Amino acid sequence: MKKCAVLYLVILVLFIDSVKSQSKNGVKFSRQLDYKERSSNKKLLFNILFRDSLTIQQYINSHNLVGAAYLKEQNILTIQTSYKIIEQEFLDKQEVLYINVTSQKPKEELAVKGFDLSANKVSAVQNKYPNINGQGQTVSIKENKYDTTDIDLKGRIRYSPLASSAITNHANFMATIIAGADNSINYAKGVASAALMSSSSFDQVLPDPNSYYSQNNITVQNHSYGTEIDNNYGLNAAAFDKSSNDNPNLVHVFSSGNSGNLTSTSGRYAGIAGYANLTGNFKMSKNSIAVGEVDSFGIQTSVSSVGPAYDGRIKPEITAFQMNGTSESAALVSGVILLLQQYYKIQMGAELPAAMAKAILINSADDIGNAGPDYKTGFGNLNALHAMSEIERNTLFNGAVANKTSQQFNLTIPSNISKIKITLCWNDLAAQPSSTVALINDLDLSLTSTLLQDTIRPWVLNGFPNADSLSALPKRKRDSLNNIEQITLGNPLAGSYSINVVGYNLPTGTVPFSIAYSFDTIPFFKWQSPGKNDFIPAGQIRVSRWENIGNSSGDIEMSYANNISWNSILVNQDLTKSYFKWNVPDTIAKVFLRMKIGNNYYYSDTLQISRLVNPTIGFVCNDSVIVEWKKVNGYNSYVLYTPGNSYMMPFKEVTDTSVVLPKTAFNGNYISVAGKANDGSLGKRSYALNYTNQGAGCYINSFLALLTTTGVNVADLILAIGSSFNVKDISFEKLKGGSYVNVYTTAVNGMEYRFTDRELAEGITYYRAKVLLNNGRVIYSDKVAVFFVSTGSYLVFPTPVKKNEDLQVLTSIPNGEIFIMRDMLGRIILKKEIQFARQYISTRSVIAGIYYYQILKSNAVLKTGRLVIL
Repeated sequence: MKKCAVLYLVILVLFIDSVKSQSKNGVKFSRQLDYKERSSNKKLLFNILFRDSLTIQQYINSHNLVGAAYLKEQNILTIQTSYKIIEQEFLDKQEVLYINVTSQKPKEELAVKGFDLSANKVSAVQNKYPNINGQGQTVSIKENKYDTTDIDLKGRIRYSPLASSAITNHANFMATIIAGADNSINYAKGVASAALMSSSSFDQVLPDPNSYYSQNNITVQNHSYGTEIDNNYGLNAAAFDKSSNDNPNLVHVFSSGNSGNLTSTSGRYAGIAGYANLTGNFKMSKNSIAVGEVDSFGIQTSVSSVGPAYDGRIKPEITAFQMNGTSESAALVSGVILLLQQYYKIQMGAELPAAMAKAILINSADDIGNAGPDYKTGFGNLNALHAMSEIERNTLFNGAVANKTSQQFNLTIPSNISKIKITLCWNDLAAQPSSTVALINDLDLSLTSTLLQDTIRPWVLNGFPNADSLSALPKRKRDSLNNIEQITLGNPLAGSYSINVVGYNLPTGTVPFSIAYSFDTIPFFKWQSPGKNDFIPAGQIRVSRWENIGNSSGDIEMSYANNISWNSILVNQDLTKSYFKWNVPDTIAKVFLRMKIGNNYYYSDTLQISRLVNPTIGFVCNDSVIVEWKKVNGYNSYVLYTPGNSYMMPFKEVTDTSVVLPKTAFNGNYISVAGKANDGSLGKRSYALNYTNQGAGCYINSFLALLTTTGVNVADLILAIGSSFNVKDISFEKLKGGSYVNVYTTAVNGMEYRFTDRELAEGITYYRAKVLLNNGRVIYSDKVAVFFVSTGSYLVFPTPVKKNEDLQVLTSIPNGEIFIMRDMLGRIILKKEIQFARQYISTRSVIAGIYYYQILKSNAVLKTGRLVIL
């Protein structure tokens, strides 16, 4: 009993000490530091919020804070130090408002090979809006640095002093998904292939200075990384909210995280499995977008981190396809925002506000998971084509309200509408770190029917900390948590309506907002992918997708474009699935798909089935390179490409299956080939080869001389050439008496040549290969050597040997022999066991002179000789 009382007293003292030391003058930490962290010298990363930036600079100067940095407009000092220093220098200072601490550095949230732009209708956008490609937009990728020499990023990278010194594949992959140029291979095309890119290190998980965004015209920053699960509104979250307000056209896009199978240990939702596991305090920000992960058919993956946010807000806001982590999901969304920003600027003649970008993305998303918004998939799955359509139809409103005032927008709903969706978004001011509820300016959205005199409220989730409550369907009510509100109404009556926005509680004055709305018409069917510019590989399975409203089934048919005759593919296809797996014909042709629904037909784009050419590099000589490939049935000619300033450009068309090019024809050493059909249509370009790293020599790729069997005087000679183009014959030559003599000649008849030399002398024999071209030019290989010693024999060379060079001993099968070197007086100067058939013996410790050697085994002398060391 006494032991329990003592233990209780110790715990109580530690608890009181923790509370006292972490709450002086009202200062709060982002998380409670355990006793070991506070009592040790362990280095942690601290972000310290001050009242003003002048005080920060004074602290840096007066305390010589090595490694400290500060973000002026955020009044944040960042320093890596121990808790003891923090307590000594900052904890009791009146100027310090909040201290954020983390023991983890940000980590990339996984990215692996391959991605599919059709799943989120990005390829449909690229086919319908070919000129909307991110031109004039700049994205910042905040993490490690990507490879600036990558040909898919070439010519569109803006210098950034904030970039990390570390280059990683993850960063390269994110840059490619967002803005890849399709130079290396067809699946390296990103969402916004003409956008500019900038890089910023994620060593500090804080927004960059406002000047970085404004001077580089950055309107999207991608954050595909995470830290620990951290359920509170900390300094990082507040800093990103402030950054959004300072830069009203800038959208911060975060991956939600890859910890969907973990359970939070802190905050309101601690211990509730399957919820509230977003990876990073910064993802609690209100004005950013957190992106979760679904598979290519819109099913949430188990790895994807989910909400709610610490105070019950909806997180993630949206999902996007990827099967290997939420990094790619965020990158897809970042790329789509760039397209929206470019298109909005063209259509509206103004920059797209970040709040409107969010409203469009969220309103156009496909509802998945539970009906309406939910804490796992947010407001739905990214639909890039719908998002672009909302700008095209201009189903958008911008407005502003003051406290207790309202603004109305008239809306006429036509007949045959299956659903209307309305989404309100606004940038909210940054709350104080550790606020119980993050929302400051509270706006209310409602929809009023003039005909029915009815008011429809937005959908609101139950944020009570219980799994059943968090999984419950939303209810219509006033929302006092989120700065995103959404109303949906199924099968609305045609007539006049009004969208109402009320400034319910706006302590900071007038607040601007954005609204996006859309109508779903019934019945509706449209093919979405593949499209006219998509790669459709011959003889493989290709997923084809469509959008459907109100139709239950249909028949799928296909016809060749040059001979309209419809052939059945599937009968009574379930149209609610939104896709089917198409067994593409094994041919090169233009085809159509059509869907028959009742007596109506719906046609796809003209689709190009093609095959990739597979080029190889035959030879790389001093002045020229040969590119070769096998003939592809269906192609009558081939177009060659090399990189331009930013994109692969055609520069030559040939009808043969090989071409010799001067090295001056290449830009950046890359070459790619596409087949061209009779009708002039081009297949997809091949993989772009860098001719300098294909292992090709000047005709001769490799030449080997190998001893066939130990103890037999036979050598095999093997030559591999890269090309037979313009080759007359092949010869092998052997060095005899100081000159090479021919031992074998054959006409060219393939890519590999062999000859067996059965007259191998003891010692070292040198060979070379000779390629004779039709124009008389001769190309020689490097010389190669074969070492041969008959059983029981030993060869010691060279004699004489230069000091510091190695002496060599050749034997057939070493078996415990000892090599001994003696001086003229018989003294042993060097002793070495022969362990290899070709034994190297160093002479570095021996002075120049005349010596004798012996090879012994079991004290029996097997060979003797004289050596001269020069």
